[in-house]
Amino acid sequence: MKLNLIVIWLLYGISPILAEEEKATGLSVATLHAEPTLAMQMAAAADAALEDAAEEAQQQADIGTVAVGDAEPGEPVDLLRALCQLAETGALVWVCGACGGEAVALRAAAARAGLLQMNVERAPLEVGADALGLYPSEEVLAHVAAILMTDKGWRRVVLLHETAPPSALLALTDEATPIAVTARRLPPTSDDALLRNLLLVLKRSGVQNFAVWCGPECLLRVLDAAQRVGLLSERQSYLLLDLDMHTLHLANYSYGGANITGIRLFDPSSETVQKAMNSWSKAYLKRTKVTQDGRKWHRRRNAEEDTAEVARELVVAPPTALLLTYDAVRLAAAAWRALQPLPQLSEPLSCTSGRGSLHTQTLLNYMRTMEMSGTTGPLRFEKGGQRAQPALEVVELERGGHATAVARWVPVTGAAGAAGEHALLWTRPPVLTQIDSGDSMTNRTYNILIALKDPYIMHRESAARLSGNERFEGFCVELIERLASVLHFNYTFVLLEKGVGYGSYNNKTGWDGMMRKLLDDENIHFAITDLTITAERERAVDFTTPFMNLGISILFTQPTEPAPAFFAFLLPFSPGVWGFLGLAYLGTTLLLYVVGRLCPEEWQNPYPCIEEPIALENQFTLQNAFWFTLGSVLLQGSEIAPVAYGTRSVASMWWLFALVITSSYTANLATLLAKKTTTDRIHDVKELANNDEGISYGALFGGSTYDFFQKSQDPTYIKMYEHMRQEKMPANNDAGIERVLEGNYAFLTESTTIEYLTQRNCEVKKIGGQLDSKGYGIAMKKNSTCRQELNLALLNLQENGDLREMKNKWWNERHGGGSCTKSAEVESEELSLRNFKGLFFVLLVGSILGVVLSFVDLTLHARRTALLHGVTWGSQLWAEIRFVFQFERGEKPLQLAPSPTPERSIRAKSSSTSPLQTRRRSTRHTLRTMTPPHDDIRSTPSH
Repeated sequence: MKLNLIVIWLLYGISPILAEEEKATGLSVATLHAEPTLAMQMAAAADAALEDAAEEAQQQADIGTVAVGDAEPGEPVDLLRALCQLAETGALVWVCGACGGEAVALRAAAARAGLLQMNVERAPLEVGADALGLYPSEEVLAHVAAILMTDKGWRRVVLLHETAPPSALLALTDEATPIAVTARRLPPTSDDALLRNLLLVLKRSGVQNFAVWCGPECLLRVLDAAQRVGLLSERQSYLLLDLDMHTLHLANYSYGGANITGIRLFDPSSETVQKAMNSWSKAYLKRTKVTQDGRKWHRRRNAEEDTAEVARELVVAPPTALLLTYDAVRLAAAAWRALQPLPQLSEPLSCTSGRGSLHTQTLLNYMRTMEMSGTTGPLRFEKGGQRAQPALEVVELERGGHATAVARWVPVTGAAGAAGEHALLWTRPPVLTQIDSGDSMTNRTYNILIALKDPYIMHRESAARLSGNERFEGFCVELIERLASVLHFNYTFVLLEKGVGYGSYNNKTGWDGMMRKLLDDENIHFAITDLTITAERERAVDFTTPFMNLGISILFTQPTEPAPAFFAFLLPFSPGVWGFLGLAYLGTTLLLYVVGRLCPEEWQNPYPCIEEPIALENQFTLQNAFWFTLGSVLLQGSEIAPVAYGTRSVASMWWLFALVITSSYTANLATLLAKKTTTDRIHDVKELANNDEGISYGALFGGSTYDFFQKSQDPTYIKMYEHMRQEKMPANNDAGIERVLEGNYAFLTESTTIEYLTQRNCEVKKIGGQLDSKGYGIAMKKNSTCRQELNLALLNLQENGDLREMKNKWWNERHGGGSCTKSAEVESEELSLRNFKGLFFVLLVGSILGVVLSFVDLTLHARRTALLHGVTWGSQLWAEIRFVFQFERGEKPLQLAPSPTPERSIRAKSSSTSPLQTRRRSTRHTLRTMTPPHDDIRSTPSH
């Protein structure tokens, strides 16, 4: 946490605490402020004032040095100690600013010690009996604010305040005045979200006028939040009641149209102010050891900023506290000089003993009777010590951030702030920002000019005969109904003649169409349809705030669907996946064939009737293995059931693999076949302008879209206008749509019209984005008194969501809307190998597991066989493995004879076939003899 030190600066000409033989000849002044930077600047202002006072009095004596004392903020005991220590070292006059929560204790200690206090900043405390207030009192500022509100025509105002609001402003509601003041306390500085919520609530309640009573940083915070919530438009007005408005950078808040008014004590560009600030600049640079050209001689603590640049900025926009410090020290020096010679103080001042200076009261009484011209205007004081009749300037913020003086407030008689005579001299008429929002439209009847255009104005379909306003329906009709219910007015629709356009301007004949009718017919008050707000039209009539925003877009036919691919069934998988599927099929089949030969359980007796067969057969032949794996993929049975653990492991993994692959293929194929892939011939306006496919285009002749291309300076739009100028343009929107449906034609029109058409005609679509941004508004004669009320009502409908609800109703629901609404298509693409990495891995692991289990099974079988026949386990296992890889042998003998030597192996190989074949033939012969011939069966008589 950054530690802010309260710095106390003591300036004195010659200290009265000297050796006994010396006499005091100068004035001792102390300045106190909670901000170290401003304390340094105020000390420099005191230096400049003493130097200018010495120069004016033609004194060459040394004006003294500066003593600096530090104290931690928030420690009242430390602050009191520092202040009392400075009083004991000879300070007589204390120029004080805002001292935070310790102000009460500090001022009490200063009064006890006998320090003369001179207030140069706004403080909530009243000026005491031993003090002078150079900063205008709250009553004076509140009185000026009340006069400004009255002259501007305000009737309702919200007072935003950071500390306690001035009672004089709150009392305006109780007095005989039409101004109603409502106070709202600003949230803490750390909670900007709460501040925006407060302003949003005020916005919804219709508040337009705000008075802000807080410091400079708080003013920026309020304006920033107001800008974020849309409260800096031409409908709002702000009165900033801090005298340092001219020191803020307000350019960002000057373009929204809001009237921002402030008050100041002086003109920063005046010759008097600039002379004083130049003296201050020299003193400030000298105090911070910086030369005029910015070259530093010595860098002080906490002086990392470019001091010379800060000095130049403050000379242009000086804070009020600096000039008030300058005026306060000049006033005290003049009084001190006029009262000389004064007797030497016998003892120093003391906070503990309560010994006050006799010079303090003398100096205070004399200054209260003085009148002097300062940089902040005439310096005069009341009996109570408050500044009397300060000359204030009223300024208004212009575009770009410059503040211009528009009035001066000069009280004439009576105490400042009393309800006496006063004069507010305006150099230009005040901006009447508060239009009477009373029921000016209540119970009045207005004739509203309309033009038929779907879905804005349409004839109502009804079997009964309708008359009057009941004949029409549509978006604009419902909008007028809702405005009438809010503002309590009556209306009559007047239909524009058929074939008459909305209006364009001709230099010879003037306006035509709906615009001409509105301007010439005194009985027509408003005009509403899809009438675009343009700069040319707004020169002739007034428009409300837009009730619908839109832009120019392109209407074109839906693209045709391409012919399906010949091998469309291969689309679900990428070529890589198909290749790996083939390898997986081939590898799994061969593996299953080998594993089947490895597993002893897969060698079965082909003739169950023979209990002791001489040979066994394996169901997993190469052909059967291929058929088994293929049937699994195609979800067809093969009547082959694995028996051994190894083959079952491999088969189970292949079934899982086939299940996922088949499901993915089926789902993706269905999606791809259902998805209609189309290709647009054009994608934006540049492709349309440069197309070489023979696509023509146009816009409604005489409409705002045609005028847009006619007046545009963009090369693309100029080229398009030249093309349209050579062709016949559609006379209405229906003709443009017909040409679009005929093909090879793009119709340029408003995006809202395209949205309406594409909801009902599925053969057309919107191409690209919007070429511009504009809006539809209600037109009325210039300077109409109804504009403000209609704007507020439209804003309320917009904020409540009514306009959005109405558009959805008339665009997507009524009169066939929504018939072309497409369900959200699920994007699908071919599945690549990365989608099946895990699946292939599972298949590989399962296959390896099957091989391992097969070898384990074969090893155990070889051991049992070796024990049974009295041979070695190794020789029996080797015989089993050799047989597995003798793929030409489809039958397996019950006992494989081991062959330890090659010769024995060869003899066994040569003799193994004939006995086995002989036995096999014998077995088949036995079976044939056991089964009677078919003829014998047929010839047996039945009993």
